[in-house]
Amino acid sequence: MKNKLKFYIFFFFFCSGITLFAQQDPQFSMYMFDKMALDPAAAGNKDALEATVITRDQWTGISGSPTTNALLLQAPLNSKKIAWGLEIMNDRTGPASNTMLEGNYAYNIHLGSGKLAFGIGLQVSDYSIDWGQIDMPDKSTDLYNGGGSMSKFLPDADAGLFYNTQTFYLGASLTHLLQPKITDIAGSAADFEYHGYIITGKSFQLSENFLLNPSLVIQLAKNAPSAYSININALLVQKLWLGLSLKAGYGFTAMAAYKISDAVQLGYAYDLGVNAIGKVGGGSHELSLTFDFGSNKLVQLSPRYF
Repeated sequence: MKNKLKFYIFFFFFCSGITLFAQQDPQFSMYMFDKMALDPAAAGNKDALEATVITRDQWTGISGSPTTNALLLQAPLNSKKIAWGLEIMNDRTGPASNTMLEGNYAYNIHLGSGKLAFGIGLQVSDYSIDWGQIDMPDKSTDLYNGGGSMSKFLPDADAGLFYNTQTFYLGASLTHLLQPKITDIAGSAADFEYHGYIITGKSFQLSENFLLNPSLVIQLAKNAPSAYSININALLVQKLWLGLSLKAGYGFTAMAAYKISDAVQLGYAYDLGVNAIGKVGGGSHELSLTFDFGSNKLVQLSPRYF
């Protein structure tokens, strides 16, 4: 029987193409509250300096399952035509780790009742794996039994379009434009293929204390079936968000977010998978904390709820 290291290598590269990339791009469950995570053109779309901290613990029933921690900063410049964003993120799966830094630039033009933004993101990632964390049964002959680690820096780029009004948004993005490649010490390689995303959402103010916000994200990837998530959120008394998502082929997500003040929002999401890996892996937890440094009278006169 092959040693257990083969599983880790397969899982690392498999997750780099699907799971970790979905998070690095990233594909958080509460994407509707910070769309720059999927589309660099969405940077600064709330017309205010905003900071978001996100932590995600995926498939808690599996030892060494993916965990993600991220910090996202974004704001428009004084001209309002230009916006910037910064993403710092770390993904870890067992002995494998990926730390990413991305800078986003968005240029906005007025179009109809909203704005159309053209965005680009430039990033560098540090991919590493610590062989010493793996128990190798055939230590005397295993190629990877050096007790050390492998690390590689990779450049990459994303691009996107994003249109939004006060009550609607539509975005499209393409990631991994440079298609970087990871090569391990045995010469095995994993290519990072293009990933495409389409995101859209609409707010319906049904009463002063009740707002409905359905949204949709579609993911497209080479040599893989398309995936999508349908979400519906409700904002109650302008304070409490309650939502439910259907993730095609995976399961469901329940989420809640509370506006502690005009400047601070705390959110939580729980994923429950009903497919094979969801049943084995158990649930996933996601926690976010957002600070809006533009919660002033001007912003509050025309609030943007998504």
